[in-house]
Amino acid sequence: MSDVQQNILSDFIEQPESAKFGKRIAAAMVDGLIILIILIIMGNLFGDRYEATTVTTTVSSTTEPGKSTTNREVETSSGFHLSGWPAFGYMVCWFFIIPFMEGKTGQTIGKKALAIRVIRKNGDPSTIGSSFVRHLFDCVDCFLLIGILVAVSNEKRARIGDLVAGTYVVDKVS
Repeated sequence: MSDVQQNILSDFIEQPESAKFGKRIAAAMVDGLIILIILIIMGNLFGDRYEATTVTTTVSSTTEPGKSTTNREVETSSGFHLSGWPAFGYMVCWFFIIPFMEGKTGQTIGKKALAIRVIRKNGDPSTIGSSFVRHLFDCVDCFLLIGILVAVSNEKRARIGDLVAGTYVVDKVS
């Protein structure tokens, strides 16, 4: 179909409405929670554990004899590092849960739960490639909430990842 035909058809066919920010953020939180749970499970099963303890001692004294005080704070942190095959396995899980699923169906688990879908600018369904490109820019979009500022400033509410990939998120169209 030529661009002229596409433009004529778009005048007669109502374009789907862009999804609301609340739905998009909630869907991202659902997906993020799923990814976090997978990271915690993989970290506990395959990660290199670490534990660090920091002791801080503060002594304060006054000019009066015998009136000094000593405070001691102990801070302990622990966690795990994923590297090698476990880290690769986590990245594969991320790929199948986010870009692959979104590229094949237009929805991740979170988007499905909130009845929103990713489509390309021309109205065609999202592809795995466009979804992968969208999510390569997730960290840029999250940095100082730049993605929200960009999305507020354009008609389709598209964040940087959407603009680069040529996609936008709409309320689910059957």
